[in-house]
Amino acid sequence: MDADGLATDAPIRIRGLRKVYGDGTVALEGIDLDLGRGMVGLLGPNGAGKTTFLAILVLELAPTAGELRFGELDPSLAAERAAIRRRIGYLPQAYQPVPSLSGREYLLYCARLRGVRLKRRALAQRVDSLLSAVGLERAAGRRTGTYSGGMKRRLGVAQALVHAPALLVVDEPTAGLDPDERIRFRNLIADVAEATIVVLSTHIVEDVEATCPRLVVIARGRQRFDGPPGELLRRVEGATRLETAYASLVAESTAATTAGDA
Repeated sequence: MDADGLATDAPIRIRGLRKVYGDGTVALEGIDLDLGRGMVGLLGPNGAGKTTFLAILVLELAPTAGELRFGELDPSLAAERAAIRRRIGYLPQAYQPVPSLSGREYLLYCARLRGVRLKRRALAQRVDSLLSAVGLERAAGRRTGTYSGGMKRRLGVAQALVHAPALLVVDEPTAGLDPDERIRFRNLIADVAEATIVVLSTHIVEDVEATCPRLVVIARGRQRFDGPPGELLRRVEGATRLETAYASLVAESTAATTAGDA
């Protein structure tokens, strides 16, 4: 366990998570998960509740009910929320770096914002190591405003890791990337997951199938599946592709919810 009380081998515990918005919309109902070191793929159609779940996980939104624990830390306590936030790395879907800063300047800026406690030389070494890890060492001195979409997403991973988080959350990281960049990005995230808890939220089934040993499906605000992707394939009779099995599960969930509301 690290100084903040959160370790990558101590699971994040989620029990009975529920979120109801002010207009009465039930965005999440009864989410139960344990998250430990490694990669978890989060799939769900538009409006499924994924965005709400991620917002709660990175402490941008408070749940209406349920238990959320990060190791020994309780995010319902203000003092412990600050410690938890220091150990979370987040790459949102709409991520954009500061265009006037170079890649290296931007990572140093992010490190200062997050209170990284390293001396100047050690911090510079960390930044250079991250730039190398994401394949941007040659572009480190260029303004990020000149980066391609794929380069910006890779820089996004670096900024999310600059403070050595125990949890990395990435939202739709390969959307809009060409096939080569998607593969490169998936490999990068898989490498990170060897030492970190990684939650990969996406609508691209292929990304989950290629990188995630564990899959969680949320549909209509409810947790519909949690297990290896191959298990979902076995559950759906006649399915030979994960995308087909996932679509079938979502359709069944929608039909069940509609019938329950009738």
